[in-house]
Amino acid sequence: MAADLNTLQAQIIVEELVRCGIDTFCMSPGSRSTPLVAAAARNRRARVMMFYDERGSAFYALGYGRATTRPAAVITTSGTAAANLMPAICEASVDKVPLLMLTADRPPELTDTGANQTLNQAGMFARFVRWDFDFSCPCEQMGAQAVLTTVDHAVSRSVGIHPGPVHLNCRFREPLEPMQGADETVYTAGIGRWRDSREPFTRYEPACAALDPAIVDSIAQTIGDAQRLMVVVGGLRTDRQQTAVQRLVARLRCPVYADITSGLRLGECGTNVIRHYDPELLDADFNSKANPDVVLHIGGRTTSKRVGQFFDTNRPRSYIVIKQDPDRYDPIHAVTRHVQTDVAGFCESLAEHIQSRDDGNFRRFHRNKAEAAQAIIERHIAAEPALTEAFVARHLSREIPDGAGLFLSNSMPIRDMDLYADTAARTVRIGANRGISGIDGVVASACGFAAGLGTPVTAVAGDLAMVHDVNSLAIVGRSAQPVIVVTINNHGGGIFDFLRISQYEDVFEPYFVAPHDYSFAGACETFKVKYQTTTTKQAFADAYRAMVHEGTSGLIEVPTERAVNLRLRRAIKAAIIEALHTEGE
Repeated sequence: MAADLNTLQAQIIVEELVRCGIDTFCMSPGSRSTPLVAAAARNRRARVMMFYDERGSAFYALGYGRATTRPAAVITTSGTAAANLMPAICEASVDKVPLLMLTADRPPELTDTGANQTLNQAGMFARFVRWDFDFSCPCEQMGAQAVLTTVDHAVSRSVGIHPGPVHLNCRFREPLEPMQGADETVYTAGIGRWRDSREPFTRYEPACAALDPAIVDSIAQTIGDAQRLMVVVGGLRTDRQQTAVQRLVARLRCPVYADITSGLRLGECGTNVIRHYDPELLDADFNSKANPDVVLHIGGRTTSKRVGQFFDTNRPRSYIVIKQDPDRYDPIHAVTRHVQTDVAGFCESLAEHIQSRDDGNFRRFHRNKAEAAQAIIERHIAAEPALTEAFVARHLSREIPDGAGLFLSNSMPIRDMDLYADTAARTVRIGANRGISGIDGVVASACGFAAGLGTPVTAVAGDLAMVHDVNSLAIVGRSAQPVIVVTINNHGGGIFDFLRISQYEDVFEPYFVAPHDYSFAGACETFKVKYQTTTTKQAFADAYRAMVHEGTSGLIEVPTERAVNLRLRRAIKAAIIEALHTEGE
């Protein structure tokens, strides 16, 4: 009898998820999860993806949720399989990405008994999920109605006004294989209406947190009174958010710092968007003239640490944060007003309430400095004969196809794109795991991002990030959308060259850089992924252009020299500081 109810409950869970719009299921092999795996595999409307490891499966789902703003479901067996979900759950929690975890589990009588492959899984992610629920083993007492309403609530908590991961722990007794023949009358009593439709049992309508017009008027007044207004745009989630922000800043006509994760940094979005702001802040004289009295921060966090330090040193009179979730984003403790609301709706409303303005001299000051920095960056990158990380970022920003996606690994790749990218008249969706900024799961996340967007994606990853996620090359090889992985191989942790620990030679190289002589050709051969290595600027440009033109997935390895990259970055920095200091206003 247990097996019949196992099968039935799993089928109901999967079907209800599909009805709620969750049709992508990420699964890895296992035994205890048999009822859930069979239910997903046999549901004709479910799209099932198989993964060799649960960690990559979860990161794929993370990338998918980042692209679509709706969760994929991850199914695991019990024990450490469930524990491998933790890194992706942490990232999804902090960065507000919808994610749904279905972990299979042993029955309660085996918990804390020393039974094989048994872990106390109930509530194991509690600190990082929006909601969790521990299902009892399928039984008539917990009928189908209770299962359906629980699934519906879980989905609502994952995609609500504060989106993030949810966890459903599903206990099953043996036997686990699909069987038929039991009397379902008691278990399915009361769900006739559900069975006769294709609608969810409980429909959760989107939360309508209407913003008080008086708040919009008050913020419009603060902006109107500003002598030097600056807009900071952090991570944005949707095309509507980007469009609304663009229209607002067009009316404000003030300096705008658009983080690389905003999606506005690479496209044409107005002359008041500051380019290369981070290196400009290195000059004290610039800082004294660049500080605003009012900052309007829209969206998520920013990549640049130096921007936050600038506002910490030159604290504005008003620092207003507009974002959808209730979490605090205020590492320098400067925020004077936090507004939790729909970002797009707020920008649209504020644009209607404010008078068109122009911070003339202040805007021109920032624009002129940005143009000077742009020229210096262009000149230095062009003059350096070697293939460098800065060149890769600048070239990709110019050559990535219109409408494609760009997924950026943490450490240097995202910083290089923020610092050195050029502007091109194209739309590019940007993805990055910036919630906790780990370097794990980058390849799997990029593949999920491509699946969610339904477009080709270029992923830029460092060598250590590739080592972390090398087994996810298996996903690249069978991705429906082309995924081009550009791997920067400087044979160690190049980012640590910029830290003070680099001065301590006895510990720096072996324990921080962690040098290696790995190449990824063999891994690509193993996973049947097209591979190419490039050692010159022209070779990289040709390889990338050819792979884009062919529409195939693959990996382009870019060996670089840490010393050359460090020298170039320092030369660019010094030249910008000198230019800012000598040009005056």
